[in-house]
Amino acid sequence: LPLPLTSLCALRALQELAAKEEIPQPSLIYLDSAHEKGETLLELQQAFRLLAVGGVLVGDDLDWPAVESDLKAFLLENPDIATDQSSDDVLRSLPNLHHSPEGYWILDSNPRQYVLRKQKGASKAELRAALEAEVNGDTPAEYVPLTDGDREAMRSYEQAVLLAEEGDLKASAKLFKAAAAASPSLASHYGL
Repeated sequence: LPLPLTSLCALRALQELAAKEEIPQPSLIYLDSAHEKGETLLELQQAFRLLAVGGVLVGDDLDWPAVESDLKAFLLENPDIATDQSSDDVLRSLPNLHHSPEGYWILDSNPRQYVLRKQKGASKAELRAALEAEVNGDTPAEYVPLTDGDREAMRSYEQAVLLAEEGDLKASAKLFKAAAAASPSLASHYGL
């Protein structure tokens, strides 16, 4: 690290590494936001999910209307986060940090910055599940065979599924391997 990526791409990469336990979840994230309405909200969602429990998220440019609007939208989506902030004795003890009525902390700086502390969080398993759901979507994409090899591999795959359902795992494994060898795209789609 550092990662020469946009914030959303970097946050996703770090989430993947943290979910695989290749890196720890960070205890501090400084988010220099995109300043575009909606994009700051996405960055907040992804950054807060990545942040370790007890960690602090500091965001830049609170004076930008889109940043402030998205911060407030994030806290409306997650009212427990806003509630947790007001009783945070650690943040309350820091100089030049003021609690806002909307549920976040404001660092009296130029430009003003916002501060959130993560009190509760998801397990690594929940982080992995959330990432998988975002990658795969609600419904899996349909595989469309394009070549004769793909079509033949699809027939083998479908026959292998039937054999597996009937309990003939040895024969189904052989057909799954044949399907994967015949069509790399089918193998990739079905994770063979």
